[in-house]
Formats: sequence, C-alpha cells, structure tokens
Amino acid sequence: MDNELRSMLQAVLKEALEPLKEEMQVIKSDVQGLKDDVHTLKSDVQGLKDDVQTLKAGQDELNHMVRAIHDRQEETDAKLEALTMDTHKVRGELSSQKQGQERQDKILASLALRSLEQETELRELKRII
Repeated sequence: MDNELRSMLQAVLKEALEPLKEEMQVIKSDVQGLKDDVHTLKSDVQGLKDDVQTLKAGQDELNHMVRAIHDRQEETDAKLEALTMDTHKVRGELSSQKQGQERQDKILASLALRSLEQETELRELKRII
C-alpha cells in the first residue's frame, strides 16, 4: 500500500507539475528570446557607435579642410588686395606718363613749328643774299 500511495502521490504531483514545467519552458524560451534581442540590440548599438565615430572623424576632416580653405581664402584676398593696389599704382604711373607724353608732344610740335619758321627765314635770307 505504501507503494501504491507513493505511486498515486507521484502521479498527482507529476500531473500538477506538468503545467508548471510547460510554463517554465515557455518562460525559458521567452528569456532566451529576450537574451537574443538584447544581444541584437547590443550589436546594433555598437554599429551605431562605430557609425558615430566614423561621422565624427569625417566631421573633423571636414573642419580641417574648411579651416585650410578659409586660410587659403585669406591668402587669396591679401594677394588680390596687393594686385588691386599694384593696378592703381600702375594706372597712376600710366596717367603720369601720358601727361608727360602730351607735354613732350606739345614741345615737339612747338619745336617743329619753330624749325619751320627758321627754315623759312633762312630761305628768305639766302634769297636776299
């Protein structure tokens, strides 16, 4: 009878524990699913961190390039200013040379006229003599 009671007790416990076992299996399966999801999330987060690091490196490179362009632009602006000043200077010198040339042209015209007058006077003197 002891064995019979024991068998019955085992059967009752087995029957009572079977739903708990099934529920434990479902919970274990859910936990494993959550672990897999956490692992996937960690992997995704690491990928995002890598992407952010790559973006930061690219941004740093772009910042260096922008600074270099800015510096080159300042150099170009300074060169352009120097060229502008040189152009103004050359224009002033050219204007001065034009004025000098005009004076020389007037003097030359005056001298040419005087030379013609003197030649005319010399012819008249030769004709008289």
